[in-house]
Amino acid sequence: METIVSTKILTETQQSVLLGLDIQLIEHNFVSINLLPIKLTLPYNLLIFTSQNAVRSVLQHPLATALKNSLVLCVGERTAQLLEKSGFTVCCSFHYATDLTKYLSANLKEFEEMHRIAFFAGTQRLETLPQFFAKHLPNVEEITAYQTELTPITIHKKVDGILFFSPSGVESYHSCNPAGEEKVFCIGDTTAEAAQRYWKDVVIAEKPTIDSVLAQVRDMR
Repeated sequence: METIVSTKILTETQQSVLLGLDIQLIEHNFVSINLLPIKLTLPYNLLIFTSQNAVRSVLQHPLATALKNSLVLCVGERTAQLLEKSGFTVCCSFHYATDLTKYLSANLKEFEEMHRIAFFAGTQRLETLPQFFAKHLPNVEEITAYQTELTPITIHKKVDGILFFSPSGVESYHSCNPAGEEKVFCIGDTTAEAAQRYWKDVVIAEKPTIDSVLAQVRDMR
């Protein structure tokens, strides 16, 4: 029986994808998220979200309802679903931040003419969007909406596979567990880039979703 470590605790529905496989699943949240109080200065012409955590943080704000009149762009299928479920209108969603920058570049004049754009991010956000905004869209206000904290544990047994869902998860796991010959399954390109610094056998999910990561594990058994 092989041992698979998920660096995120899975829901029962997600676990069901792996039912019937001859594996032992070890689950732990190697990253914890703390939603932060944010300051909003309305109105905003456009809102940009790159994670569900940023959406949850904004929804805590007493002015959240007023934001629902703004246009929204986001990264992530689940992020878009949460936004729409919460009453926001998502104009476009993208798999990766790099896809979003390409869209912004192609429509740069439209976004340059917007007076105020809010970008909601976490403390460990990548530089892809901030660097683009600094160069092309100085009218973007970055708002730190949540804090990412590493919460590693040591796995005291031989591990055959690891599931990673963020670069922070990679760093958290590796801080207490040396890399070996494990097969690593990653949710997307940026997570895979982080994992490839330590592991050789890295598989990237076909879509950047948890379900797609689990499907890769199931299909490779």
